[in-house]
Amino acid sequence: MPAAGTDTPEVSPLAVTYALNAAQVQIGTPNGPGVMIAPYGTAPPIDTKTAWGVGWQVLGYMSDAGPVLAQATTKQDIVPWQSTAPLRSPITARSITAQFVMWQLNDLTMALYFDATRPTPSATDGSFSMPVASGGGGFIYAIGIDAKDGNQVLRIIFTRANLSAAGNMALTRGAAVPLDVTLSALDDNGTLCTVLVGTAT
Repeated sequence: MPAAGTDTPEVSPLAVTYALNAAQVQIGTPNGPGVMIAPYGTAPPIDTKTAWGVGWQVLGYMSDAGPVLAQATTKQDIVPWQSTAPLRSPITARSITAQFVMWQLNDLTMALYFDATRPTPSATDGSFSMPVASGGGGFIYAIGIDAKDGNQVLRIIFTRANLSAAGNMALTRGAAVPLDVTLSALDDNGTLCTVLVGTAT
């Protein structure tokens, strides 16, 4: 920690020296189903070896682009009277999102895409009717993304997230019907998301 009364920043992670290491280059192959969803408050795995527990459900087949994580920040430049360059640029807002295109059409994926209450499908043939309310929505979920390359695992977990955007649903001859969704991580007691990197065994 910096001494009291100083403006010394925390030690940058760039101060640690790394060598070229091909083992740290990971391919984004799904680890099993790849993307899971759960009600907010469902306990996620605590490491890369633990299985996804009760409450986590598979979102099914997705487009070959896979899930895409994105970050955005907003900053406020502090420019003094004596200069045209900022003295500091503190971040005033930050967002992390996960975007993916689901291909399976069922009560879970359709409810997520339309930000609607999940219907109960028929026990006989799986059919369902899902009203999409003109108001409401804003359902809170937990989202887990799980990738593996050899024995190396990367997991990204949003413990609290909601639907922030949905793409077009194109009904095209010869193509899977896409359910394009973007979920935004929400603050969960000071945490936006958790990143787990480690081995599978």
